[in-house]
This record gives sequence, C-alpha cells and structure tokens, in this order.
Amino acid sequence: MNSNPKVQALLFADDLVMWSAGGDIRTIQESLNTALDALLTWSNNNEMTVDTSRTVFQVFTLCTKPKAIQLFYGDYQLQNTQEATYLGIVLDSRLSWNKQASRVQAVGRKSNGLLKRLTGVKWGTK
Repeated sequence: MNSNPKVQALLFADDLVMWSAGGDIRTIQESLNTALDALLTWSNNNEMTVDTSRTVFQVFTLCTKPKAIQLFYGDYQLQNTQEATYLGIVLDSRLSWNKQASRVQAVGRKSNGLLKRLTGVKWGTK
C-alpha cells in the first residue's frame, strides 16, 4: 500500500476539488494539508482568494466509526460535511447515491407533470 498517498485535483471553471485515497487516514490528512498549504501559497502569489465559507471537505468511507480529521486552509479550519454537491451531483459520505437519485426523480416528476398539462391528457387509472 502507498504510504504517501498522492493528492489529485480537478478544476472546472472556478470549482476546485482535491482528493486522496488510502488506508491510513492520518497520512491522507497530512498529504491534504500539505496540498492546501501549496494552494494557499499559490493563491497568495497570484493574488487570488479562496472563499473559505464555501470550502468544505468530505470523507468517503463505509466504516461505521470514521476517524475525525482536521484540514486547514491557512488559519481557517475547513468544515467536514456528510453531503456535498459538485457540478450538480450530490455526493454523500457513503456514496449511496440516494440523494442524487431522489433529485433526479423529482426533476422527472416535475417534467412529467408539465408534459401532462401541455398535452391536456389525463394520465393514470383514476
């Protein structure tokens, strides 16, 4: 197993996501904090700011008692979340996809209702 997990990153417009995977949560924490320090340095050097009020982290695990980790962007401690949305996709910490499926289902119901009204046809077994 990799003792020093590599931090990966994706950038889309003004959204940045960074992640690391491995079996040792403390090593992952150290790697991510190092990456966040590098991001802070880059941001300062390029006169850019990160909106820390919208910056959160999430731990994906099937463990029933996950270990707490702390991530920092400068002096600001990032908040842990159990559910985050990235590019319109809802991710929960267990990757069950239940919230995302519910959102898609709700959009489908709304569209279906609109189509019913537009066609003037009553559907169903009433």
